[in-house]
Amino acid sequence: MCGIAGYLGPKDAAQVLLVALERLKYRGYDSAGLAVSEGGSLHLRRAAGKLQALSAKLDAQPVSGHCGIAHTRWATHGPPEERNSHPHLSYDGRIAVVHNGIIENHAALRRDLEADGVRFASDTDTEVIPHLLAKHYDGKDPLQALLRTLAMLEGAFAIAVAFADRTDRLLAARKGSPLLIGRGRDRPLRPGTQERQYTDGGTPWGERELLIASDLPALLPHASEYLPLEDGEIADLGPHGVRCYDFRGERREPRWRPVEITASAVSKGNYDSFMAKEIAEQPEVLARLIDSRLRDGRLVQPDLGIDLATIRHVVFLACGTSWHAALLGKRFLENLARVHVEVDISSEYRYRNPVAAGNTLVVAISQSGETADTLAGLRLAKSKFLPVVGLVNVVTSTIARESDGVLPLLAGPEIGVASTKAYTAQVMALYLFAAQIARAKGLLPHDAEDSCIAAARAMPDLVARTLQLCEPSVEECADLYAAAQATVFLGRGGEHPTALEGALKLKEIAYVHAVGYPAGEFKHGPIALVTRHLPVVCICPRDAMYEKMLSNIQEVKARAGRIIAVGDGADRDLRDLADQVLPVLRASDELLQPILSILPLQRYAYRVARLRDCDVDQPRNLAKSVTVE
Repeated sequence: MCGIAGYLGPKDAAQVLLVALERLKYRGYDSAGLAVSEGGSLHLRRAAGKLQALSAKLDAQPVSGHCGIAHTRWATHGPPEERNSHPHLSYDGRIAVVHNGIIENHAALRRDLEADGVRFASDTDTEVIPHLLAKHYDGKDPLQALLRTLAMLEGAFAIAVAFADRTDRLLAARKGSPLLIGRGRDRPLRPGTQERQYTDGGTPWGERELLIASDLPALLPHASEYLPLEDGEIADLGPHGVRCYDFRGERREPRWRPVEITASAVSKGNYDSFMAKEIAEQPEVLARLIDSRLRDGRLVQPDLGIDLATIRHVVFLACGTSWHAALLGKRFLENLARVHVEVDISSEYRYRNPVAAGNTLVVAISQSGETADTLAGLRLAKSKFLPVVGLVNVVTSTIARESDGVLPLLAGPEIGVASTKAYTAQVMALYLFAAQIARAKGLLPHDAEDSCIAAARAMPDLVARTLQLCEPSVEECADLYAAAQATVFLGRGGEHPTALEGALKLKEIAYVHAVGYPAGEFKHGPIALVTRHLPVVCICPRDAMYEKMLSNIQEVKARAGRIIAVGDGADRDLRDLADQVLPVLRASDELLQPILSILPLQRYAYRVARLRDCDVDQPRNLAKSVTVE
């Protein structure tokens, strides 16, 4: 959710931090700020609203220095005002802190600090941290001050700390919320330059830039390696490089990984938004994913450390868009592998003391791999000794690291808050996983496997053609209904999750009240909503539920609802019933049809949002990765 950045190196810290915040703003935010340590002081700049407000403040009141921390805040405690923006300073101005997460015992800590005479300047839970650090900091050992402070905190957090008297030192710690450390390549000093030179034990090693970030894009282009902090881990950045400790102060050996994404991968390119780019990338993403699951034209059994043939029960844990993908995963597994499947909303699973049975597999689905509720559900499942597989897009994420096995989505960075390419990748990954389990159980003979592979391999081309085919109709339809204040989405069978996902997209980025229903359920109450002003999106491909769906459309039409149909553009029956048709091509396996059906709905939500002058990449009140409960 909130974004953390930190920089220590030869460049101007404020400028590096601003670029890092730009790369983190997709996570969602309502204020921003930074603090730079220089000349024995911390120079603080904060602003409510967009990053432009912070940039303007820096233009008016520049800061200089080579060490600093920065933050984009998504409000939890206290409204989005400048006084609640991060960083927060200690009562003596010596220490600055940025923080993601929630300090659950902040009220008790605040009372104790106020009793000691500390005056608070904000409504946030975060402000207790710098005040506690100041109480424990003796001016000699910042690490010990942090260790003593961490022992007093309850809840989930990722924090970065800068000191007024330590212009070459940053500290970071993580418990629950994600945090990465980055470092650049060794760079020998050029003869005759005046750049500072750090030393390790008195040996010059040149200036290697050190960074802190909530997500990998914020480390670009400066870092060549990165280190994901583990839960309960501290990073000490300074002239010594990076040293890691646990919360007891014992050294840990850092495990660096190469940075394999490029700055161009997290840029818009020639598109006007990340969402538009990511919708267009779906054929390429699906092709890459499918190729990764095949060898010599056959399905590869995934190396998960689990005997797939013994699985009798699968539990999906997911939130939001990932939950819609899981509903389709249930259909795939029940159809292909004849496995009993439960689909749980992660935030509910962890609180209902679920029954754990033998031969159960838990699949945690999350684009970021950091979704707090899904991670908590994963940990509950593991406490019941259930094997867990993570279906994630970020293979170095916490969910990936804590799962017994990982199914990577390979979708590449998804920056737009409203998921598009990650969703269709999740659906395809679950289809292939269901086929892999079916084969392991002996339920997928060679000819059936060939059919599944052929159907999957045909999808990238069908997706590309459908995106092109539906665009004119989508634009016409959006122009007609952009002013509508509510929309209903109906689907049956595999298209019920499509209806849910289509409604979510319209809510997320266009701020239109939208709901998805199983079409057969609509007459049991919600049909009372229908008037001649209500657009009703009816998803009606030529599948096993086609005739039933036509009957449901008739029920809406009889009550003067405005019908937008998603289906075969050449279908006369559908055209006769609908006011508009958003055409899609037909998948050779109807289980995969929802991947095609969602495409015009992604584009429709995008177009309506544009017409309503909404920010499609950074919708209000939303965050890309929900890392707090």
